[in-house]
Amino acid sequence: MIRLLIALALAAPVLAQTPTDAPMADRPSRLGKGPLAGVSAEGRALIAQALRPGDPRELEALKAARDEVGRLMAAEPLDVAALRRAMAHERRLVAAMHERRQEALLAVLPRLSVADRRAFAQAARRGRDRLEARAEAWRRWHEESRRNRPPPGG
Repeated sequence: MIRLLIALALAAPVLAQTPTDAPMADRPSRLGKGPLAGVSAEGRALIAQALRPGDPRELEALKAARDEVGRLMAAEPLDVAALRRAMAHERRLVAAMHERRQEALLAVLPRLSVADRRAFAQAARRGRDRLEARAEAWRRWHEESRRNRPPPGG
């Protein structure tokens, strides 16, 4: 059960992405093949409700926190203590957003049918597998480019 929750939590941002503001349940042509393939229309509506984007003010606060980390990284002289505080602040914001999303998902999961929960878990796994495959491809590309790069000054 813990692995399922972790997989769902990891896949939640991918599953929550939508190209428009239209609710996920209102776009069956995309959903039939997309991240919620196999989940009923009712289940998609419940999941969409749980995974909808957070409060825009939270997202702005997170952007501001990340901008501050970047500013402090580039500052001269480097203030490691201030950078550490800014990074801790950004980490707390991310953790709070993640916790709210997980709580919303936990509130919805008991309302889904067994078939919908299983389809959602499979979709989450597929999303995580795709993400891991992309990361591995990038790592291989990066290692290959490092091996083929001439030494500095040479």
